[in-house]
Amino acid sequence: MALAYSLKQLEWFIWHRWREHSRQSGSMELTSSELQYLYALMSAHGQGLRLTELAALMQVSKASASTMARKLERQGYLRREACPEDARASRLLPTDKALYLQKEETSVYLETAAVMSSELSREELEQLEVLLAKACRALELPHGPLPTPDLSPRKQD
Repeated sequence: MALAYSLKQLEWFIWHRWREHSRQSGSMELTSSELQYLYALMSAHGQGLRLTELAALMQVSKASASTMARKLERQGYLRREACPEDARASRLLPTDKALYLQKEETSVYLETAAVMSSELSREELEQLEVLLAKACRALELPHGPLPTPDLSPRKQD
């Protein structure tokens, strides 16, 4: 029970930090589902996804993915480009507005890590990193690992 409680506290802290950041940036307009679609899109590491790929990654119908893509496009979080492999298709790519969310997200996790690091010794922190990495390997969906965005800061060209 102690682990479940600790996970709940950690989730609550991260959620609170995320809300503070999003209040300042205006990204509070996004629902959890919209964020999950954006995370899936950003997991393509700049290559973009075709609608069928996005639907498969999110494990939803193509119609559902299409509806969400249109909504995110209207909100300015994704854009479409011609697909070089298939002239009939387009690639969905995150906009600068969506990529800013990556920066926000990175800040939230760095802040969380800093707070946790301040309470742990170097050895404890190393143990935590090893144990969390090991535990996270067990967190897979039936169809494979959870799509996670690359949260490393992007270089500006």
